[in-house]
Amino acid sequence: MGAIESHDFAPVRDDERKELNLSRRITYKQYKKHLDGDCHEACLSEIPWSIRDSICLYERMNVSFNAITELPPELPLRLPHLYFLDLSHNKIETLPDSFGLLFHLKTLLLKHNKLHSLPQSFVHHVKLEKIDLSHNLLKELPDGIGKMESLSKLNVSNNKLKILPVSLGNCKTLTLLLAQGNRLNEPSQCICDEGSEVTIKFLKQKYFSIHPYTDRLPCNNLNEFTRVRGNQLPSSVPNPHSAHVQYIQTQTHTTNTPSRIKSPLLPPLGASDLDAGILRDKIIGLIYGAAIGDAMGLATRSMSVDEAAFHYNSSNIQYSEIVVDDHRVRWRPGDWTSNFDLFVLVLDSVISWGGVVDELDFAKRLSHWSQKGFPELGDTEGIILSPTIQQVTCSRGYTDKPHGVSEEVYRTQCSPPQHNGSVSPTANGGTGVFGWSSDNKGDRQDKKLYVRSDSQASFSCGRCEGPGIDNGAIVRTAVLGIPSFFDLSEVVNNTTRISRATHANPRSTASCVVISVLVALMLQGRKDLSDAEKLEELIATAKETGRQILNDPEQMEEFDQYCDMDNLDSLKVTDERKMGHTYMPLSAGLISLRSNQDFRTAMMKLIMKTGDANSNACVAGALLGCKEGFSHLPKHWDVIKFAN
Repeated sequence: MGAIESHDFAPVRDDERKELNLSRRITYKQYKKHLDGDCHEACLSEIPWSIRDSICLYERMNVSFNAITELPPELPLRLPHLYFLDLSHNKIETLPDSFGLLFHLKTLLLKHNKLHSLPQSFVHHVKLEKIDLSHNLLKELPDGIGKMESLSKLNVSNNKLKILPVSLGNCKTLTLLLAQGNRLNEPSQCICDEGSEVTIKFLKQKYFSIHPYTDRLPCNNLNEFTRVRGNQLPSSVPNPHSAHVQYIQTQTHTTNTPSRIKSPLLPPLGASDLDAGILRDKIIGLIYGAAIGDAMGLATRSMSVDEAAFHYNSSNIQYSEIVVDDHRVRWRPGDWTSNFDLFVLVLDSVISWGGVVDELDFAKRLSHWSQKGFPELGDTEGIILSPTIQQVTCSRGYTDKPHGVSEEVYRTQCSPPQHNGSVSPTANGGTGVFGWSSDNKGDRQDKKLYVRSDSQASFSCGRCEGPGIDNGAIVRTAVLGIPSFFDLSEVVNNTTRISRATHANPRSTASCVVISVLVALMLQGRKDLSDAEKLEELIATAKETGRQILNDPEQMEEFDQYCDMDNLDSLKVTDERKMGHTYMPLSAGLISLRSNQDFRTAMMKLIMKTGDANSNACVAGALLGCKEGFSHLPKHWDVIKFAN
């Protein structure tokens, strides 16, 4: 009947077109060993033959944290559709000449390898936008690298480069260039260490001084028309408005049950002008907002502004995009840190006591968590990022007298003289708040009494100029604005008792009171939060309430300064001496609230400022989540550790 050829090929699945993940998930200790060249026996030493012998349709490939020494020349032919390739943390010394045949490649991550040089074909990647070659052994870059048509971000930090190609100065698409930690003579290393903006400016001046104006004219500037994409209608998923129904069910269940232990959590009639469903939506938004802020802020925590701009899109970050490095390897993408753990401890205590806030119950929960963490979430211990909390939880009798122990730690730390913004060690071998440690480093008993360079708290908060004033208390305080939100005096009383359970410094208490009172006022619903003047009235009330905690005029002046800021550019979040100060997340939260921006926009702007980003974003996320409600939070950010 004719030459009819049939094939019994299965249709291509969606996952076959997405990501091939051959990377290894490692612990912090395994990460340190891997950096030292001690690779795990399960590491791949080469690309699997199943890939080398067949054509695959994957668009993303991740083989990081293995022991691959070379790439097969046939790789571009076997994976022709790759646009994302992560080869980080391997032992690759050279790239094959055929590497330039990966025509669709847009992102290439080759950090922490042993590359000595790049093939000339490397510059033929016409779509390559982001290149990470940091922590290699490169002595030079291809001269034509600046002629790459789409190159936007280039990281060549920590190599052995002596010269950056002048052609980079004529790369019109280049927006970010990191070249710290090299041996550069042209431009000088000190120029590159100043950051991307200074480096690119120097290269441009160098290029323009060498090439006359006529050489920079386009070869053909005729018949060029801008192509404009037409309007597109973005698709959206309608939000299921089930909060009201769930609230009514919970209320009915509580009313009809013989046990009245949860009744105090239900507000009295007239406590809020908000509809019950909206009130519930705001409370859930506050909780999720704090968790999302902590988890997303971890993406840029401890980075420089240039590093954050290199790794992430400034308008949005996905949990899967959070880089794995010396700091973030301790957490899985989407995990939050101890900031939200402390938030949950307060929330658990409040729920367990039916709305009653008790510092003794909180102290017991905090002590237990510091030893066990949350086992139901896979923890084996609680990672304490606040050195003040480290000290009080390790002190004898803390669970019986949390306020007394906190006050004793505060007075003990205040007694030694201060040097260069940090506190000197106490006579009993204890430690100050930031930046110094006990001489007895080998003593297991003192492990939690100082911030070790290899501990989770090695970049806890930065330095502070006094004891008991780090942000370990304010990150957990927003939840205290929920119980008794209709009675501000009770909110202040609850906040003061929980804050002083670890931080006896009045400035810490004052900042905590501002956040909890502001939450309570938003839940009362008396003001239109979309009106800037009405919102400012709420902030002024919260500020004045917190100010009453302070007695020292200088402290009041500093407090006013941080509360009145309305621009993130004026808040020096990367100032090492102030980075972990309790006023940092206070001011960051108020500025974000004043910005009148949606949750995602405000949070991304704050997160990309770096510093102690997860602490700042945890507080700001709680306030913004309370203002907007859970139903208005970005849905792709909601799936965090709650679902794990």
